Amino acid sequence: MDPELNAVFKLPFSEQEKFFKEKLNIPTLKWDDLWKDQHAKGFMVAGAYRDDILADFREAVDKAIEKGTTLEEFRNDFDDIVKKHGWTYNGSRNWRSEVIYSTNMRTSYAAGRWAQLTDPDQLKIMPYLTYKHGDSRVPRPEHLAWDGITLPANDPWWDTHYVPNGWGCKCRVTGATLKDYEKAKAAGKAEAPPSPIDSKTGAPVGIDKGWNYNVGKAAYGRSRTPDPGKLEDLPLRRVRYSLPEKLAGKKLPAALGPKSRNVSDLRKSVPEGVYEDRLGDYMNIDQEIAGYIMEMPERWDGRERFFPVIPDILKNPSEIYLGFVRDANGKVYLRKRYIKAYIEGSTTIGLMVEGVRSRVNLIDTFQDKHLADVRSGRLIYPEAE
Repeated sequence: MDPELNAVFKLPFSEQEKFFKEKLNIPTLKWDDLWKDQHAKGFMVAGAYRDDILADFREAVDKAIEKGTTLEEFRNDFDDIVKKHGWTYNGSRNWRSEVIYSTNMRTSYAAGRWAQLTDPDQLKIMPYLTYKHGDSRVPRPEHLAWDGITLPANDPWWDTHYVPNGWGCKCRVTGATLKDYEKAKAAGKAEAPPSPIDSKTGAPVGIDKGWNYNVGKAAYGRSRTPDPGKLEDLPLRRVRYSLPEKLAGKKLPAALGPKSRNVSDLRKSVPEGVYEDRLGDYMNIDQEIAGYIMEMPERWDGRERFFPVIPDILKNPSEIYLGFVRDANGKVYLRKRYIKAYIEGSTTIGLMVEGVRSRVNLIDTFQDKHLADVRSGRLIYPEAE
């Protein structure tokens, strides 16, 4: 095994471990079923479309990060998983196992280093970052040219050029002082180089397709200061599921709340508390959801009457979808969307509840004709056929 790679992977640390533990297993067919930032929150192995196989790979990678498992040791785990599940895969055994191992090890390490490098106390001492070429046997000319580039930690260049920048990329980023920056400036290395886009990949020249994002920022944010702002949806690749065209309406499990524009009245109808959802995860419901709806007149449409049934939607949904959102600070979060229909009188009303960061942040109504739009993300309940 590459001595440098072995040395790096023998140094697990808490930020690296936290990055990987916060990922959710997401069965996929292709590597780009998750795109760019989404990889910071989802664990996948292309072609591992069964939960049991993915769980075993997850355990093997987790062991490698926590205990510093070598590539050869990981390959033994790889062989056991393949044999246990009868899994067929593309490529050779050595190539496929190394891709799984090195990709997860390098991205988790880079994410953890970003958390350390952008810590406020660290930035007081080293407010700059320096790109370090990884000394590959066959260096990529662009990566080699970027060696020594030193820029402020908040420079937009790091949004696309923070490491790793492709399959097998060994480049690193280190902290730099003002003195280091001045030296780089004298050497002509203190300005972001031009980044023309490769029309074939959609990424800057020198960066592999889908790698032009900052894994650290996606995991921890642009800085360590929370700045949620407006959440931006990160669409997943559309997947066709065998699902009914309409949801069967269920009996309302609780009396509805008032239809009111009075925040005080609405807050009283919010069932505050922490509730377990269908999959055993927990969601917090607090009165802020009432204030959120009342802040925007376009949301005064009667959905507030359904606050009392949110716990039932979480516990007994018809369907649950997993998606991703990004906040104003660049941090990516998992988003769960629960949908269910209820019968009120002679009318069937579709309801959608969203949860981000283990907190319900939205309830909405929809008609049957909009069901396809509400079904946004990866279906995780019921299990897709």
